[in-house]
Amino acid sequence: MLRLSVNYPPAPGSRFRNLGPHLEMSHRLLNPLGLVRTEIDREHCRFSCGHTGTRTMEELASALNATASELIVDELNYTDIRSVAQISEVVEP
Repeated sequence: MLRLSVNYPPAPGSRFRNLGPHLEMSHRLLNPLGLVRTEIDREHCRFSCGHTGTRTMEELASALNATASELIVDELNYTDIRSVAQISEVVEP
């Protein structure tokens, strides 16, 4: 499985609001394109880290090409922190 992590590192004076509407939009846009998993880690980055999973790099690339601009614009609705994205492979033992 491939995981796209979107991290929001803390910054002095920054704001972070309710992710609910963004998560709903993410699922609406990404589920039909191969999203198989979503995780939110609120402790690791102080504010939030979001992780989404797809089965293949092709699914991830296709999903990002189709939805990234809409998802990135929506960030302005809940934070003023510049996100940092990372793609990794999840290896099951």
